[in-house]
Amino acid sequence: MNWQEVNFDWNQVRAFLATAEEGSFSGAARVLSTTQPTITRQIAGLESSLNLLLFERSTRGLTMTVAGQQLFEHVREMGSAASRISMVAQTFNNEVSGEVSITAVDTLCVNFVTEVIKRLKKSAPGLTLRIFSSDQVQDLKHRDADIAIRHVRPTQGSLVAKLVGNWTASFYAHQSYLDQIGFRPGSKDHENIEIIGPSDPVQFIEVCKGLGLNLRLDQFTLPCTSALVAHEMLRAGLGVSVTADVIAKSEPGLVRLWPHVPSIDFPVWLVTHQELHTSKKIRVVFDMLEQVLKEA
Repeated sequence: MNWQEVNFDWNQVRAFLATAEEGSFSGAARVLSTTQPTITRQIAGLESSLNLLLFERSTRGLTMTVAGQQLFEHVREMGSAASRISMVAQTFNNEVSGEVSITAVDTLCVNFVTEVIKRLKKSAPGLTLRIFSSDQVQDLKHRDADIAIRHVRPTQGSLVAKLVGNWTASFYAHQSYLDQIGFRPGSKDHENIEIIGPSDPVQFIEVCKGLGLNLRLDQFTLPCTSALVAHEMLRAGLGVSVTADVIAKSEPGLVRLWPHVPSIDFPVWLVTHQELHTSKKIRVVFDMLEQVLKEA
């Protein structure tokens, strides 16, 4: 190891990595919980120590130079190594305190993660839970979150996944909507039904055909990217939507439609990093999530 050549500051490298990933100084400042002037100074310091221009600045924003792009690949590896160091350290941390982050779709956050928080406030008050409500698959490998609730088993060998349930989802409508359009729940008719979500219905229409339900594109009058917003529109009596049966059963106003149409099966996985899985604080949250989800 030639230590004389390693003369840059890791904080400056960290600022460069965050800026490259976020696309702006302000974005980097946000994810690193610092200020934009601090990020700007750190980037300038790294450029000075390396004698390289890493970003072209213009009124249209930042553009990585060729040198910056080549450096980015190596810096990203450094970022992954830094995450692994943190993970290894956490495996020896037996304190049930500190922050644990969870990511899940917003409806699961509202219906289940909130119950987890409520219980952990009593059993592990030293924990702080950071919740990322997202439909996107977070990359646990790079510590976007510590624990994820997913409906697809991850393929990365460095992740630990536990199947906590095989759930089903069905078509539901609020009774007020059925009264409005004069629809009987047991009817097979679906010609005049308005569908809430998804935002891109084409693939969903194909799924429905496989269930024996032929829906038209023009019936998707309320496309929605948020599962929680779609559920609230369903409760408001604005149309028909697919909802997890475990969630619908707690909503007395919701009525399942088309009994001849089979439910849609989907698994529920709890996922964490294999090294984080031995950390006591992660284990406590993981086990509580499992308990709450299995009670559904």
